[in-house]
Amino acid sequence: MEIPKHRHCLNCGISIPPDQVFCSEKCKIEYMQRRKKMLRTQYMFLAIAGLIILYYIITIALKM
Repeated sequence: MEIPKHRHCLNCGISIPPDQVFCSEKCKIEYMQRRKKMLRTQYMFLAIAGLIILYYIITIALKM
């Protein structure tokens, strides 16, 4: 027995037709909100890491 062609919803994982990405508008909105929050967290991490590196570069330069 062959499994029909399908995809899985990017948000909840249920089986959907291959031409869709999300099973509903609700799942699409939830996914986009979660993705936006994740990107914001990653940008904050990169900004903090950059500030720490900049701090060490400045302190090393001032000691010379």
